[in-house]
Amino acid sequence: MGALTLGPLVLSLDRAYAGLGFAVLLIGAEWLARRSGPSVAAWGWRAAAIAFVGARLGFVAMHASDFAAAPLSALAFWQGGFAAWWGVAAAAVYTAFEARRTPVLRRVAPTVGIAALLAWWVPAGLLSPVAQNADVVAPALDLEALEGGTVDLAAMGEPTIVNVWATWCPPCRRELPALVATARAAPDVRVLLVNQGEDPDTIGTYLTQEGLPTSGVLLDRRQTVGSALRVAGLPTTFAFDAQGRMVDVHVGEISAPALRAMVASLR
Repeated sequence: MGALTLGPLVLSLDRAYAGLGFAVLLIGAEWLARRSGPSVAAWGWRAAAIAFVGARLGFVAMHASDFAAAPLSALAFWQGGFAAWWGVAAAAVYTAFEARRTPVLRRVAPTVGIAALLAWWVPAGLLSPVAQNADVVAPALDLEALEGGTVDLAAMGEPTIVNVWATWCPPCRRELPALVATARAAPDVRVLLVNQGEDPDTIGTYLTQEGLPTSGVLLDRRQTVGSALRVAGLPTTFAFDAQGRMVDVHVGEISAPALRAMVASLR
């Protein structure tokens, strides 16, 4: 759900759609360069790079306070966090400037640019996890809490973040502190850390070693949550509204700013 699996590689659909847009831009520029000259291909690669960097810098600028304490984390783009239209704007400004010096771009750039935008925007709008899975709700499962008792995953009433993870998963371990911090900073949002397939001793030992709390940690020994939500890989983070409807999903490691943006969207 919300992911594209290619062998061992798992990509969230939003990244796959963005990749499709970049592919159309680059392939189109290379193809047209055969008839219009190498300057078209050079423009395509530069425009793609500027769009990528611009989208990342736009997200960092929008969440400047989050990155102020750890500026180098802005380089961790694989954790998610892009402002797509900032990237589009940056590429458009570059293209307009370059077209003044390279007349052929005035003719070919709009066609290639629009094709790339459509390749990204149409599937992202029509086949996004939210649109494709508008009726997906939190599964009605009673899970054992590490602290004791059980928790009904479908008993909502408040926005909920559900993260599926395991102690053997390095990206899961890296993002756990951010999830714990989010749970503390957003008491109006329920944060549930659903461990996949491990025993309580293994989980408890790891959390103690890392100085992390056990609150919100649930045991899913048979990985029923992963099966019910069709998890393609660990970690995966789901966002459910107060009625239990899934409104967002992030496949792979999620950064603290991207997690806060997810929480903000729930509100």
